[in-house]
Amino acid sequence: MYYLWKKEVSSYFATPFGFVFMGIFLLLSGLSFTTSNLLGGNGDLSGMFGLLSNMSFMTFPVLTMRLFAEERRAGTENLLLTSRLTIPQIVLAKYLAAVTVFLITMLATLVYVGIIVTYGYPNLGALAASYLGYILLGTAMIAVCTFTSSLADNQVTAAILSFGALFVLVMMSAFSRSMQVPIIAPVLRAMSITLRYDEFIRGIFRLGPVCYYIGYSIIFLFFAVKNMQRRRLN
Repeated sequence: MYYLWKKEVSSYFATPFGFVFMGIFLLLSGLSFTTSNLLGGNGDLSGMFGLLSNMSFMTFPVLTMRLFAEERRAGTENLLLTSRLTIPQIVLAKYLAAVTVFLITMLATLVYVGIIVTYGYPNLGALAASYLGYILLGTAMIAVCTFTSSLADNQVTAAILSFGALFVLVMMSAFSRSMQVPIIAPVLRAMSITLRYDEFIRGIFRLGPVCYYIGYSIIFLFFAVKNMQRRRLN
């Protein structure tokens, strides 16, 4: 499993996918930091993370679109599925590789924290909560994209499916606020992937949202495992 994870991480930087994701992510965060903090004078990163959480449906599909489609394009999927690795190990290795690239990109944003600490008096607890919340949100979104990517036979289809799934899950937050139907509204709130992230932006740390995002990731990774097991049987 370690060698598959290492291969996947290295492939991100041997192909444009890792750099494209990092470039888009850092461009969005840099523009938000400039307008909200440098020009707006804010001492926290709530504006940056608020923008990133609502725009993540455009970035994470780029990160995950090649996870399984590349194996199918190269004709190596059957070799991988019949290797000594179990299906959960394959899915987890690919998922963790995408998470690793995401975390490396998040490390680059710490320069914003350095600027705020140097020239302002930020609430470090709120900053830590925002970072933790976005990392949890990002790992959950990557899990969703891992599942949708396992359904696709090529990279374009994988990107479209991931984009559509994340867009719907992000928009459910707005739908849940306007929907007053007794049965539908709680379902939308439960599925809305960004709704609980608002607490982290406000500097509130509770165990409930943490468990929610961990559970969200586990559920969609489970779906990805089941789909890959189905493909191996076929």
